[in-house]
Amino acid sequence: MSETTTMMPPAYDRDRLVELFGDNPATIAEVEREFLDTARVAEKEIVNTTDVGVIARAAHRLKGASGMIGATSLHTIAAAVERAAKAGDLPGVRRLQDGFSREVERVALQVGG
Repeated sequence: MSETTTMMPPAYDRDRLVELFGDNPATIAEVEREFLDTARVAEKEIVNTTDVGVIARAAHRLKGASGMIGATSLHTIAAAVERAAKAGDLPGVRRLQDGFSREVERVALQVGG
């Protein structure tokens, strides 16, 4: 019996961090922690409010940070959350919320936090 396993890409591109910040492990670890903190704060803001303006700003911040470090899946879902919030579509934001939270958790697992 053979099983086909689909490998998910990493939550973010660590090589991109090295390109941007150099190959100093302490610096990379600090950037990873700061990015994870940004992602978790954005997630809390999105989950804990019905204010679509707050949601759009949180998603926008995370979209930019995700793009910078190569967190493509998180970037994509943050962009979708931002679009829904800007359109005033709170139910749409809530439909995206689980996927958003899963991507934040994937980042946390990769960072080790």
